[in-house]
Amino acid sequence: MRRFGGARLVRWGAAAVLVVALIVAWAPATHWLENRVSPAPTRTPAAPGQAEATQEARQSLAQGGLLVSGAVLDQTLDYLPCGHTVQRRIDAPAIWIGLDRQGLEAQLPDYRLTAFSPESVAMARELPIYCPAHWVLQPDAQGEVSIWQNLYGEAMECLQKLGFGVEDMPEGERQALRDGKPFDAQEELEQWLESMDS
Repeated sequence: MRRFGGARLVRWGAAAVLVVALIVAWAPATHWLENRVSPAPTRTPAAPGQAEATQEARQSLAQGGLLVSGAVLDQTLDYLPCGHTVQRRIDAPAIWIGLDRQGLEAQLPDYRLTAFSPESVAMARELPIYCPAHWVLQPDAQGEVSIWQNLYGEAMECLQKLGFGVEDMPEGERQALRDGKPFDAQEELEQWLESMDS
C-alpha cells in the first residue's frame, strides 16, 4: 500500500507542478493580450457648442481641408468688353492660410471657386473692363479724356490726362469715348489722337 500511495502522491505532485507551470505560462500571455486589445471607447456627451464645432470641422474636411502655407491661386479672369481671358497663378496671401473653402469664398465674393484643395485653389471671375493688352481712351470722373490701362488685372489705371473733354471731340466719337475706346497698341492710340488733331 505504501508503494501505491507513493505513486498516487507522485501523480498528484506531477499534476500540481503541471498546473503551476500552466498558470505561470498563462499569466504573461494574458498580460500581453491585455496590452494589445484596447477596450471599446466610451462616448461622453458633447459639451454645448462642441457638437456644432465638430460638425463644422467635418464639413471643412469634406470641402477640401484648410489652406496651407505655400498654397497657390490659379485665377481665370474673363474680360467682357474685349472677350479676352487671362490666366495667372499667384501665391495665397498669408492672411488666408488656415481658411477652408467657405472662409475663402467669404474673402473673395467676386470670384467663383471651381476647385479647392489645401495646396491650390482654382477660381474664375468676369470683369466689365478691358484686359491688360489694351490702352483705352475714356473720360475720368471729371469728364476729362484720359488714357487708361489695366495694369494689375482687376482695375483700370489712369496713365495720362489729355486736357480735353468728350464734348471737344467730333460727335461721332463721343459715345465711343464715353464707353471706352480700346486700342491694341500704344502707337495705334497715338496715331488716332494725331488724326483727331488734324
